[in-house]
Amino acid sequence: MDLHRLRLLFLVTLLPVAAARADDDAGKDGRDRAGNVAPGHSLHGEAFTEGPRRRLPPFAGCGIVHFPVTTAVPEAQAFFDQGVGQLHGFAYWEAERSFRTVLALDPACVMAHWGMAMANLQNESRARQVIALATGPALEKATPREKAWIEATRKLFAEHTNDDARKAAATEYIGALEKIALDHPDDLEARAFLVGFSWWFKSRGGVPIPSLLAIDALADAVLTRNPRHPIHHYVIHLWDHQRAARAVRSAAACGPAAPGIAHMWHMPGHVYSELERWGDAAWQQEAAARVDHAHMLRAHLYPDQIHNFAHNSEWLVRNLNHVGRVRDALAISANMVAMPRVPRSKGLKPEAEQRFDEEGSCWQYGRNRLFETILDWEAWSVAAALADTPYLEPGREFDDQWRREHLLALAACGRGDTAAGAAALARLEALETGLRNERTAAADRAEAEAREKKKNAAEISKAMVEAMQPFTEKVEKLRAPLAEVRLRAHLAAGRIDDAKGLLGAVADIDKGRLALVHQALGDPAKGLEVARALAEREKQRLLPAALVTWLEWESGKKEEAVKSFAEVRRRAGVADTDLPVLKRLAPVAEAAGCSGDWRSPASPATDLGERPDLATLGPRDWHAWQAGDWVATAADGTPVSGASFRGRPHVVVLTLGEACVHCNKQLEAFAAQADAFAKAGFPVVVVSTDRPAEIAAAQPAGDKPAQPAGAVAAAPPHPFPVHSGADGAAFRALDAWDDFESRPLHATCFIAADGRMRWQHVGHEPFMLPGFLLEEVKRLESLPEPPPFPPAGP
Repeated sequence: MDLHRLRLLFLVTLLPVAAARADDDAGKDGRDRAGNVAPGHSLHGEAFTEGPRRRLPPFAGCGIVHFPVTTAVPEAQAFFDQGVGQLHGFAYWEAERSFRTVLALDPACVMAHWGMAMANLQNESRARQVIALATGPALEKATPREKAWIEATRKLFAEHTNDDARKAAATEYIGALEKIALDHPDDLEARAFLVGFSWWFKSRGGVPIPSLLAIDALADAVLTRNPRHPIHHYVIHLWDHQRAARAVRSAAACGPAAPGIAHMWHMPGHVYSELERWGDAAWQQEAAARVDHAHMLRAHLYPDQIHNFAHNSEWLVRNLNHVGRVRDALAISANMVAMPRVPRSKGLKPEAEQRFDEEGSCWQYGRNRLFETILDWEAWSVAAALADTPYLEPGREFDDQWRREHLLALAACGRGDTAAGAAALARLEALETGLRNERTAAADRAEAEAREKKKNAAEISKAMVEAMQPFTEKVEKLRAPLAEVRLRAHLAAGRIDDAKGLLGAVADIDKGRLALVHQALGDPAKGLEVARALAEREKQRLLPAALVTWLEWESGKKEEAVKSFAEVRRRAGVADTDLPVLKRLAPVAEAAGCSGDWRSPASPATDLGERPDLATLGPRDWHAWQAGDWVATAADGTPVSGASFRGRPHVVVLTLGEACVHCNKQLEAFAAQADAFAKAGFPVVVVSTDRPAEIAAAQPAGDKPAQPAGAVAAAPPHPFPVHSGADGAAFRALDAWDDFESRPLHATCFIAADGRMRWQHVGHEPFMLPGFLLEEVKRLESLPEPPPFPPAGP
């Protein structure tokens, strides 16, 4: 059975149908041309197709809020309050899940539609679709207060033709919230949302706030009645980039007000960062990351599916670097690089026509911070240890490729490894040569096309320049990094004059590295000038202060160096002790009368509020959850289970049966990669919603009949074993189930040898990028965890 697949299923019968119907199989309303709901789509329309499809138990720690709604189900009211708390904490995905749960518990609770719409504040089209459902008998039974909320929100999300109309709608919404608050004095949430939306529309819509103090006073009124209200979040936003010190009280109270929402721990980091309290900011951001890690394990989500997670984690790394906690910065950056990349495939387009945008992903952020940490702190041995691992893989994009070679070249020069430095420089130069060749070819093509169209000389020249422009921009981007590496190579070889000749070309490199270049060229005074300018811009950060102190010493300004050293001691209070820039300060420390560990940790601040043990919030590092034990039935009735794969990494594709055209297209795409998956050692198994008898009937028996004259020859059957999951158990076990509608969903899963769900794509459409998946699981499987950081010294 394993070597014979569903010829009738997707090769003989369905593929011609797929070719004719693939584009319109599911229209904008999620229904096919016959009016049936397409497999994987919601029975309630596309507004429900896009949102969370799994139901979760009550979510602890979403804030003390109460928003009474018309419902006879106490549990529905509890989930509604939970959703409102999540709205206040910008946990929009989970808020929508809460309001969907309200509808599941009480379909007559019309305010659940309001909640779902508000959870889509940044997706106005979906919000409009959802709030439109707040109608009929349920709306008629709603209280006047509830009707006021719904009507105000309906107007807010109405289609607006221009920015002025949007601003007018936002202003009207603020007025509506104020009216609700005045008409219903007990509605504390009207006042809370009035504070929140006053800031939101100012920040996102350009609607001015006449008085920040007035809004702050309104927040105070809410907090007088409920000191632990999550409105602390809005207060921080209100004063962010204005007067951060006014939000210190809310910074202390924000996380404890809703400890189950990561963003509530993250936001105080804004205040402390603006006040240059880097260590306090880092604590908040680590708390947020840990809460998110715990939630991902609970909700079976991946890092890039969590609002703000990547941004919070990369900011955490930056703040750790500010205080010299370099090992922690490296570890967190590497953990981000190790996180799975899960793109959303775009319909049924061929994989070659789809592109995964890595910008903003955890992988990209982690890689950026890893590079910066190694370069800033001269962690050259770390670069050497990671050079041949996926942590420093070349990457797909031009910027990733040149930055890697630049890093490895500088690291080799820093270690004195001439051969490795020359090899990295050669790869960097090869990138430049390739770009120049591509530029010439592009110009030639543009010239030929223009001449063929009988263009005049000016038009031909313009076409050639435009064709060359993208390549010219990349060549220019390589000038400074190439010059920096060549300068360092000259220095290593003692060619000082040659190195000095490149100074002009490196004027725009990182100022810390530029200061070190001047010192290495025998001009510590110039290096000191550059370092002091850097320290003036980056106040309270350890690295610039340490550079200034060392360069003062090297410039003969011994007394100034000793004086500056006192400030370095304070800033280095929690820094790693083996950092090269700190080791260089040994003679300064001796002159200052310090020996041994000369760091001077500051006393803890007294305005931080409740700070739980970080370990109680969640794990520091992300890791995948344990996949469910799935059970299915082979076509011959034999039981099949995921346990038989334990110890072997494997791919499970869950399809919605013979009726699903898109599933058949997915299997066709995976069949084209079957040999590659087999060669890589990743068996692929298919679990279908079809019954065993239906699967057996679709398999060819005996010799294949001759093709009729003129018929299109069928491709070979795909080699993947297909099992029946018609009872839904396998779909439930692998998270491919809509709990609200009791319907299976499309899913593609990669389960590691230890049984962890290392990669997963679940949704209303199947995953159509098998080539991407193969490369990604190969990357994930080859990642050494933990990263092989050197045991001593960064």
